[in-house]
Amino acid sequence: MANLKIAEVILRERRKRNLTQEELANALTVSPQAVSNWERGGYPDITLLPRIANYFKITVDELIGNDQATMDEDMVAFGDKFWSTQYSKAEKLSFAKEMYTKYPNNFELMYHLGDAIVKNMDSISENIDLLKEVHQKTMTECTDEEYRRASIHRMCFVATDDELEDLIGKSEMNWAEAITIGELREERFVLQERFNEFRRERNATNLLIFMQYLGRYNMNYYSSNDAVYRQNFSEPERTAAWELHKIRLLESFDESCTEEDGIPEAWCGCYAEFSLKASGALIACGKLEEGFAMLDKTFRLYERWIKIEPDKKMAVGNSAIFGKVKINKDNNKHIVKIHFEDGHTVWTPYLWLFWQLKGDIYAAMTQWPWFDAVREDKRYLDFLKRAKDLAEI
Repeated sequence: MANLKIAEVILRERRKRNLTQEELANALTVSPQAVSNWERGGYPDITLLPRIANYFKITVDELIGNDQATMDEDMVAFGDKFWSTQYSKAEKLSFAKEMYTKYPNNFELMYHLGDAIVKNMDSISENIDLLKEVHQKTMTECTDEEYRRASIHRMCFVATDDELEDLIGKSEMNWAEAITIGELREERFVLQERFNEFRRERNATNLLIFMQYLGRYNMNYYSSNDAVYRQNFSEPERTAAWELHKIRLLESFDESCTEEDGIPEAWCGCYAEFSLKASGALIACGKLEEGFAMLDKTFRLYERWIKIEPDKKMAVGNSAIFGKVKINKDNNKHIVKIHFEDGHTVWTPYLWLFWQLKGDIYAAMTQWPWFDAVREDKRYLDFLKRAKDLAEI
């Protein structure tokens, strides 16, 4: 039994250091009666275990007397009960809490305990402190990213709105995981029956997913690394196929759109950039007619884009998927957000879809090697002058 083992360990370690019960009690800031009780088979408060173990310079598992083989056997037996269909959710929570008392530093067990707590929402109020304790341990001591993210996920169900944002900010999530954060909020709102907020968050997440798809590799062709820069221009066939695919996606995106080229205002800038890359790649592939036709289209889109005022909130279209959200054009501060009618905003990392500049075409035509084969072509020279004029507006 764990109680007998911890009694043996405390008694052994105290005697090894030639300490009286009173001296040990003073060192641990507890009463001598508490130490006496422990050595007779009593069990210290779980919060004292790390302090006792640190004092004796042993692990908590060593303090409790759990060797690895015993712990492994116990965890297998626990798993058999935890995953069995013959026990209720409440019984599984009870099993997990009992095991946690015995193995308070086992992160696999903390993972299952957190899962059991959030699956017993009827009793969440009496287990919220335990869930927070497990979360704190996981975030400060555990290096396993799966366990850390699962802990954040579960806290999303019970944290206040401010606590949720704090949790997200302190996690290891990077900018590319804005989608995951949105999905966490969605689950939280459903669980708390906040359905209007759920629908709002779902619209934002749908938009972020769409942006992520459009924005993949978007900045690759502006790399300052020579090796990367050369590599990006080494596969014009692949680039042409990818950019034309995104163009077709945008063109078919909202059939009700009456704007020029059939796309909503918000996508005009990135559509123009996709066209620019496609034109260069097509020319590099020897498809001059297609390439120059795409370049002409590029100018139309850029000219339309630069007329839009910085920071303007632009329609994204397709309200069935995105609701009535809008996106602000980059305001030269690199701040782009998803805006809702109620004033709520959601940050997006994909700002490069909304910051195209009037000098982009001229820079591309003078720097990208895709245009090397047509530098003397009259059509190229005419377009180059047009690009220079646009850049100097």
